[in-house]
Amino acid sequence: MSSKQIRFYLTLIISVCFAYWVYDFFSGSEALGYVIEHYSNLYLLIFAHLPSLIFDSLAWMVLMTKKKLTFYWCVIITWISQTAGKFLPTGNITGEFVRIYLSVQKGMNSVNSSSIVVADLAIATFSLLLIAIFSLSVVLGFNDDLTTFEDSYKYILFSVSLMVLASFLFCFLIRKRFIKNILKITKKNLNKKGSKFKKIYFNLLKLDFEMYRLSFNIRAIVHSLFFRLLGWLGGAFEVYIFLKIIDIEVSLVGIVLIESFTGIVRAFAFFIPAAIGIQELAFVIMGSFLGLSNPVSLSIAIGRRIREILIGVPAILSWYFIFNRKLNIN
Repeated sequence: MSSKQIRFYLTLIISVCFAYWVYDFFSGSEALGYVIEHYSNLYLLIFAHLPSLIFDSLAWMVLMTKKKLTFYWCVIITWISQTAGKFLPTGNITGEFVRIYLSVQKGMNSVNSSSIVVADLAIATFSLLLIAIFSLSVVLGFNDDLTTFEDSYKYILFSVSLMVLASFLFCFLIRKRFIKNILKITKKNLNKKGSKFKKIYFNLLKLDFEMYRLSFNIRAIVHSLFFRLLGWLGGAFEVYIFLKIIDIEVSLVGIVLIESFTGIVRAFAFFIPAAIGIQELAFVIMGSFLGLSNPVSLSIAIGRRIREILIGVPAILSWYFIFNRKLNIN
């Protein structure tokens, strides 16, 4: 067994143990009771996910300037890649590699596809940040007594601060051609390397240029940001529908804050397979922040996992039947 496999299984075991602790400590049996009691209506979560899927696909599509995929293929690839990020063992980042791979299979240039996916990922992060800051400001602005939140708001503010730093750092590195400058260091030894290394070198150089060029396409970026914001609101709509299913009332701003905070936490836990345990804890922390009981907060997390399965299984089947047949469907 390789060291990489050992690290993966070790991470998976720790994540599962942590998830069990979250379930046991925060009244998981009671949370599961909410879900079981209303299981007949959980199919509504499939339809509730459609707005998020459509807007996320459009956010990616508007960034395409060369070989453009059709809206149909953008939706299919986004659907499959989002599932891959939640089901495959290497964590959330897997979905982005899957999106690049499938878009290349549909005719996009690998460098162009990579740059667009990276840009879309950055825009998604920034849009999530905007929603989180807005929601947090509204919640804190309408609560004079912040002692109610003293056990939770520090985690939220810390996460938002990290996201702000990461967003500005990413923009700075793109505009300063960070990849290109790093590659200059290895250019002197380029002739001593093999052809495979040279190919990687020039592809990275092209990737750097594509992202730098795309950073000046303000119109496309703004359009993508707009659709990404709607996509995150679509994710909040899923939470709203689930809470309606289990007959729990939460303010719309609170629902948006639940979605944005859990999204931030999941983004930082990208290396953990399916964010097992981490996502559940994020829902509990944010639910507590908004005054929800632990079982209710954890039931939202369970509902999200159920939706991922309901959406994910058909996506995996679509990947097999559509793309593994050498793209005979055009």
